[in-house]
Amino acid sequence: MRRKCRWSHWVIEVLGYWVIISKPNIPISQYPNTSITQSPNHPITVEIISNEKAYAHRFCFVFGFANAFSQSADRCGASQELGRITTPEIVKGGANQVVSERMVVTIPVVVHVVWNQAVENISNEQILSQIDVLNEDFNAENAEIGSVPVMFQSVIADVDFHFCLASKDPNGNATTGITRTQSDNNIGIGGTAAIHHSSQGGQDAWDTGKYLNIWVSKFAGGLGGTATFPGEGPADEQGVEVSYRQFGTIGTAADPPYHLGRTCTHEIGHYFDLEHLWGPNFNSCCDEDDGVADTPNSCEDYLHECPDGTTFSCTDPDMWMNFMNYTDDACMAMFSKGQKLRMYAALNDFRAGLLNSDGCATVGVSDKTVGNDLRILGNPVMGKLRFEIQSSSGGVWQVRLFNTLGQPVLYEVKMANTSTEMGCSALPRGVYFLVASQNSAKIAKRVLLN
Repeated sequence: MRRKCRWSHWVIEVLGYWVIISKPNIPISQYPNTSITQSPNHPITVEIISNEKAYAHRFCFVFGFANAFSQSADRCGASQELGRITTPEIVKGGANQVVSERMVVTIPVVVHVVWNQAVENISNEQILSQIDVLNEDFNAENAEIGSVPVMFQSVIADVDFHFCLASKDPNGNATTGITRTQSDNNIGIGGTAAIHHSSQGGQDAWDTGKYLNIWVSKFAGGLGGTATFPGEGPADEQGVEVSYRQFGTIGTAADPPYHLGRTCTHEIGHYFDLEHLWGPNFNSCCDEDDGVADTPNSCEDYLHECPDGTTFSCTDPDMWMNFMNYTDDACMAMFSKGQKLRMYAALNDFRAGLLNSDGCATVGVSDKTVGNDLRILGNPVMGKLRFEIQSSSGGVWQVRLFNTLGQPVLYEVKMANTSTEMGCSALPRGVYFLVASQNSAKIAKRVLLN
């Protein structure tokens, strides 16, 4: 289904940069004899639009939703029509500074398992296996990254998104970040609006501004998943849906070719505004693209395929190993730098509530309790985590380092009121929680390992 255009933008090329200006329904003719300025707080601030060297191209986003029943042969049910907003100039230019300012972004996740038959009620371990895949894929730490052809290795992106199962629910209570709802829908509630609503046999979303909601269920037909693009659909239906047969890497998701958790990676790409590489209209795909400059135009989705070597469907070699293709899971390997920029733009403009969410905060443990404090000596951490437990009672404290899944990865006993350290060089980079406890007293700090 096609929807009316929600807003318009102007893309202006000035002094070697492409600049995107949100000016709904305002014609370019209203900005004569203009210029751009550099701001110390923003990569590029457009105060007035430029001179005769500026070439303006108007585009609008048109969002669509593919019904699970009408596209049962597809791997993914998300579709979108969009304009080209990332160019080689913007990848090299000032806009990249927006991305580099935030080294790690933590995304709180709640997984809603909506099941009818017991087999659909997947285990916690299977859910955790999917979180592991997301943290590998969005940080270029997946095993397949080394197989990316040489021609694309220079545009491989470490997106620096880190996903954690929520430890705090919207009411401030401790949680596993997993909900389970038995539904009377035995056909397949996935891909329908009902999955988002408890009154219709599904599960209500947690605050979609603060959590990435992922619904896991049975889908009717052959669809593997779907997602809402930024600006699409009701607020209480924002998120991602994945078939219970393609979520994670074990249990019900263990059978190839969609057995490595890449359906969820792909759908989260849509959630952060990434299109399929062939663009919105497959029939004219060599003339349209995904709005990202460093992903070549493609007119092949590679569904049920795992190519070997260089393949062409348009002028340039296809990036068939990109996560936004339909390639088998074992052949997916990368996001591009241009896609990273697009995801950060969506994060900042549409999903900004995730940046301020406390969904992954430790519940029941404050940063500072009376008479006690935990001082981190250098954060982010490089190799060794140096800290000091400052306590009026002194004595011995138990110290644990937890990952974002709530799993302890290090444990040591330390004395208070003296500088000490823990070796972290063997741990993956990302967000961790350092928790020191003594009897009933607990203090915690969030740390970042680089």
